[in-house]
Amino acid sequence: MTGRQWREVVPDTVHDALDTHGWRVRAASARGSAHHDAATPRQDAYAVRHGRGRLAVVVCDGLGTMEFSHLAAEAASAALADHLLTAELEVSGDWTVHLRVASQAVTRAAGDVLGDSAPSLDAVADVMATTVTAFVVEGVDGGGPWLAHTATVGDSSAWWRQTRSGALGFDPWLLMSGGRLTRSEVAATRALALPLPDDAVVAGSSYEVDREELLVVCSDGIGDAFDDGGSAVAAGFATGWTTPPRLSDLADRIASEEAGHRDDRTVVAVWTPR
Repeated sequence: MTGRQWREVVPDTVHDALDTHGWRVRAASARGSAHHDAATPRQDAYAVRHGRGRLAVVVCDGLGTMEFSHLAAEAASAALADHLLTAELEVSGDWTVHLRVASQAVTRAAGDVLGDSAPSLDAVADVMATTVTAFVVEGVDGGGPWLAHTATVGDSSAWWRQTRSGALGFDPWLLMSGGRLTRSEVAATRALALPLPDDAVVAGSSYEVDREELLVVCSDGIGDAFDDGGSAVAAGFATGWTTPPRLSDLADRIASEEAGHRDDRTVVAVWTPR
């Protein structure tokens, strides 16, 4: 498929909003200039689901070296977000079985591309792969504090900070899951992306979140610019996103080229009730 056809299939920018029981969610994904230069589609994707007393957020970043990774990101994010509304989640438990749901969705998407109903792991990884960070909050239709669970495969990430008065400190952001990979980890990307190898084990983390807090799930196009949570980009998000921005402002904000980051960028921001 040509670059022109990719642009017709995958929008350069998408955004969404959700407000329920005092929870406010704003999401946006934008194609980076590096993908414009390479005439490739936006390979990030996100999914937001609400139901059964839960809020589920998934952000995926398709690996750019594989031609169909945008399909992997779309399939994985949708399948995992749907699954997490009813999944049994343990506190800081094993997420492998949950992430295999997303991995299987990637395998099915690859099977459609390859014309093979049961492609091998190697065959799938030759045409598509994606990172993933998932975030689930339980009991969102009740009063807080709430229990949140998160897990990552790859270098997408989840971050937390307080928004109530006096909360800003020297380092207002906490990295909850994922983040920048080391060189050795990048060299082992096959073990840090979907589809998961057969021997993969993925551990999750759980946190208590309270009122007037901001939770951000993002691809590395945003997360790398956060660095350790104290960067200029992180500070700008902290001051500019104390309350939800307009959707158009959110899309414009993440589309700007920050600190030389030219990759696709995706963010789903969740404000807890006041």
